[in-house]
Amino acid sequence: MKVQKITVDNKSYPLYLLLDKDYQVIEPVMRFIKYLDNTGKSPNTIKSYCYHLKLLYEFMEQRGMTLNDIGFEELANFMGWLRYPTEVKVIDLQPKEAIREETTVNTILNAVVSYLEYLNRLGNFKSINIFKQARGRNFKGFLNHINQGKYQKNVLKLRAKKKQIRTLTSVEVKQIINACHTKRDKLTLLLMYEGGLRIGEVLSLRLEDIATWDNQIHLTPRDVNVNEAYIKLRKERTIHVSKELMALYTDYLVHEYSEDLEHDYVFISLKEGYYGKPLKYQSVLDLVRRIVKRTKIDFTPHMLRHTHATQLIRDGWDVAHVQKRLGHAHVQTTLNTYVHFTNQDMKNEFNKYLEGKERKK
Repeated sequence: MKVQKITVDNKSYPLYLLLDKDYQVIEPVMRFIKYLDNTGKSPNTIKSYCYHLKLLYEFMEQRGMTLNDIGFEELANFMGWLRYPTEVKVIDLQPKEAIREETTVNTILNAVVSYLEYLNRLGNFKSINIFKQARGRNFKGFLNHINQGKYQKNVLKLRAKKKQIRTLTSVEVKQIINACHTKRDKLTLLLMYEGGLRIGEVLSLRLEDIATWDNQIHLTPRDVNVNEAYIKLRKERTIHVSKELMALYTDYLVHEYSEDLEHDYVFISLKEGYYGKPLKYQSVLDLVRRIVKRTKIDFTPHMLRHTHATQLIRDGWDVAHVQKRLGHAHVQTTLNTYVHFTNQDMKNEFNKYLEGKERKK
């Protein structure tokens, strides 16, 4: 099995196909990918779906199954296989650590069930009632009101452990930024920290997106980016940054950026032999690994974004404003995923509450 990246004449961005062991295109997956593309899914989403479906087909091949053999029990076995891959009829009595976390398994299963739903809608796939038995989320049928609100609950979904993602202190952030050797690297990390941007959003920036005179950065979705960096949800938004960050951007352009480039990507490679090429996702991950090694501070790029969101809430920002700044589709995502309060935060807020009660007496 292989996921193959392809270019299409009438598309300005790449698409992905799934090939079998004989390097033949798997037709149902190709039709599904076309459907995803036609309904506006991003290239990165389509790529992820291809890799998720690759796992399904590897599972079926290992067990000698076809799509028509898939039932409720087979999907449940697939979930178990994702966590603990084993050969058919092999029973491992030794305790093993799962190779995939619950959230990862749920994400893969959601893609697989979407694929099976699509095939069911075409009418040429005999399988279980996907809508009622295997959906990754609670599913309400269009006659749900007749059934007094009772509907089939999600049964094929692992209970994910809620992670408390650590946020960085101001001292740690300063150490991280000071450990950068180039203005480009400092600017990259500061945009994730002060702007709350994702890696893809940082790397997708073009010179025309930066309004230095107004300290604004416009995040503009584009169908094609040669470095395959895209804006999640394809939603346009504008964020405001400090004068200091914008001054760093200007210094970067003056000292490290060339005016002779044939493109207008903001972030470029500074390596000899690769100078001027648009920076890629892996380069940012490599940068973070180097900074972790220099500072001994264990952090991830997304932790900078988490820290930014939490600090905004601590400083009194309304959560709806934080949601808009971060580019979330739902305000609950902001609350559940990106906002983290420490015990000290809770203590400080309770003390404010007590002080307010005293003043009212």
